[in-house]
Amino acid sequence: MSLDAIKTIVAAETDAEKQRADATAEAKKIIAAAEAAGKDEVQKAKEAAQTQAQALYREAEAKGIEAAAQTAGEVKTRCRDLEKDAEPRMDNAVAIIVEKVVNAQ
Repeated sequence: MSLDAIKTIVAAETDAEKQRADATAEAKKIIAAAEAAGKDEVQKAKEAAQTQAQALYREAEAKGIEAAAQTAGEVKTRCRDLEKDAEPRMDNAVAIIVEKVVNAQ
């Protein structure tokens, strides 16, 4: 083999090695960029999920407060109804209790 042929082969191998190194570096850059973009997307998804969860929590809390208020109103109405029903019998109940207390002495 001639010296020129050896130089050409060495130059081609050197050039090929440089191209491989450049390609490897470029691939690493692409991977790093993709990982960064992926992390950004994951973070955005987490933030969106958290925002949605907070909105759902606030909605559920508001519905719970509304349901509790409605139930409290219904209970108050039922208590008033029971008091009205018991009122006519109250005098009789007091008379019975007083009679038992007086007769017990």
